[in-house]
Amino acid sequence: MNFKRFSITALQVIGLGLFPTAALANTTNTVTYSATVPGNCSFTYANGADETVTLSYDQGNERLTGSSGAIGITCNYNASATLSAVADNNSPVDGETFALALNNGSSDVISTDGTSDSNSTSLGLTNGVATSFTMDLTVDGATDMGTYEYEVVLTVLDS
Repeated sequence: MNFKRFSITALQVIGLGLFPTAALANTTNTVTYSATVPGNCSFTYANGADETVTLSYDQGNERLTGSSGAIGITCNYNASATLSAVADNNSPVDGETFALALNNGSSDVISTDGTSDSNSTSLGLTNGVATSFTMDLTVDGATDMGTYEYEVVLTVLDS
């Protein structure tokens, strides 16, 4: 009996010695790495985020004009933007007409008549580079004496 046990054990040892891979599983290991980088924008304001602009009055043309201070926009993607319709917070007349623009220093990126929100428009940003913009408003039809106040919202969107 002892001889049979010895020979069975011996056969197993001989088998592992001759074919070591036969006793072990063939495995591979695949590692996948992934990440999501979120969109990020930062803003700088020459005159604060909620700026009040003093409009200039041209009596001969009955026109009010004004420009915001510089708004610096830096994003890690090419953002788009919209300008809201011009909200008349206080005006002694009805029927003014508006010209509203977002300007990058050399041209109007967005221009609208101010009666409704503008279309979403690419700002032409370069990743990580600050670009300076101003919001320019012209109001025609300021015929009556009084205080005029308007509000516009700039919204920056991911493209």
